Amino acid sequence: MAANNFYKQSTLPNLTGEDKELPSHPKQIGPYRVEALLSKGGMSFLYLGLDPQDHTPLAIKVLSPKYLTHSEMVAQFLKEAEIIALTDHPNIIKLRGQGEWKNGLYIATEFVQGISLKQFIMQQNFSTRTCLEIVLQVAYALLHLHTHGVIHRDLKPENILITEGGSVKVIDFGIAQLIHDEEVSLPSQRGQFLGTPSYMSPQQKKDPLSVTFATDIYSLGVITFELLVGKLSFGSIQYSLLPEKLQTIVKKALAPSLEERYQDIVDFITAITSYLNEENKHPRTAATEGMKEIWGHLEESHLKLLPSAIPKWSSFDIGLAKPDQKSDLGSYYDFLRFADQTYLIVMAEYIDESIEGLPYTGLLKGMVQTLTHPHLTEADTPFKPITFITALNEMIANQGNGIRFLFQLLYLTPSTNQFSFISCGCGTLFHVQLGSQNPRTLSNQNPPLGEDLNYGFYETTESWNEGDLLIVHSFDEKFSSEKHGEDFTDAFNHLIQDHLQLSAQAQAEGMFNGIAKNFPQVVASSPKAILTLQRIT
Repeated sequence: MAANNFYKQSTLPNLTGEDKELPSHPKQIGPYRVEALLSKGGMSFLYLGLDPQDHTPLAIKVLSPKYLTHSEMVAQFLKEAEIIALTDHPNIIKLRGQGEWKNGLYIATEFVQGISLKQFIMQQNFSTRTCLEIVLQVAYALLHLHTHGVIHRDLKPENILITEGGSVKVIDFGIAQLIHDEEVSLPSQRGQFLGTPSYMSPQQKKDPLSVTFATDIYSLGVITFELLVGKLSFGSIQYSLLPEKLQTIVKKALAPSLEERYQDIVDFITAITSYLNEENKHPRTAATEGMKEIWGHLEESHLKLLPSAIPKWSSFDIGLAKPDQKSDLGSYYDFLRFADQTYLIVMAEYIDESIEGLPYTGLLKGMVQTLTHPHLTEADTPFKPITFITALNEMIANQGNGIRFLFQLLYLTPSTNQFSFISCGCGTLFHVQLGSQNPRTLSNQNPPLGEDLNYGFYETTESWNEGDLLIVHSFDEKFSSEKHGEDFTDAFNHLIQDHLQLSAQAQAEGMFNGIAKNFPQVVASSPKAILTLQRIT
């Protein structure tokens, strides 16, 4: 999306009228210097602040002093900070700090330079492509929230910001709710809606304290309509203004009954991306270039799910090689260092090579983050690969819809000189000990994740020492053996021997290029990647 002058408009509201009575802003809130008062809400003040360490601007939300003695309001304010801290997604506002100051409680978040989606809708008319791009970004934010058990409950254009670069940021978790947390919620007896009427589902209007993820999907359906038609709806949805196929999608998102509405945001994302995919296959005369841009944005969205770079861990030399295939939107890998100085590397691929892989990959990442989060911060919580893979398999299988992932896990414990390996539906591991030229092949036969809810997984555990090399590949072993027999395994062994003296990254790239040259059909099949890891200390 082009960064026109439009994007350079400030998000700062005009403080006029009743805002003239606002008190002068404090000089400091917690550790942050306060620059200006941005706005006053019904329950809080919002200030512009600066971080003293790097001088980056912050938005600092302060609970109004009159609510400090109101236990439910204080609890919800603290819950808001907890929910923002729980999330880590490029389309969700990031928490920078929270705590107490002399006048009460504060929450500090990143400051977003841009405009609200409400201003965006009212001031600009954009193509269907651009509008659906924005909708998908909001949907990915909801996917992340829902994976963490969070219902926003107040999704509306005012709570969605568009940055100068065209990215989306979902903000304001003041009435958000954790799906399993019934203890903290704003009191309904105050005679106010919990939400904004034009964007509230029938269920939320009836009982705002007992809603499901589907209420956020309803809100996004209203926003989708408003973006596509270029005007605010004020509760009046006229489906005839939309293209026929988009009518079907928006109608389902706005279905009054839960049974007829999308039950999972993944289904909504799939519907939108399938529409874009269909338009790409059968482009209209004037829209061909636009469809290429859509794929570019999808590829960018996929890259946001992956690490920006291979980590520089002092104990290992790591290399990763995979093809530069634009349509591969279902791959996922991650590198995690736990608080007890153990390490987890995961590689995965959605079982079907299709555009649906992108939202499902986002779902998988959220699940992995949820299951590993305690180990990132608590050194006394040991990570158990079998427990992790079993829980992950159950989470995927319980989603239904036939979602399945090829998955590999490598867990490294330098303090005990051990590693654990689990492969689900693909790939083997080669262990080359220091001073040896002959790789040892390690494998375990587990089905793809999501295929069998009650499967008992197998784990391979082995000792390893300084100088040892581990090589994990995710080529389709069944395809390889059926088409090439022992030739593929022998070739891989020779490639390992030929590249032993190189750095890990050069090893991975060299072996991958060798397989691509000699077995192009194997590389063309999914999944496909080579990970190399050498123990340094």
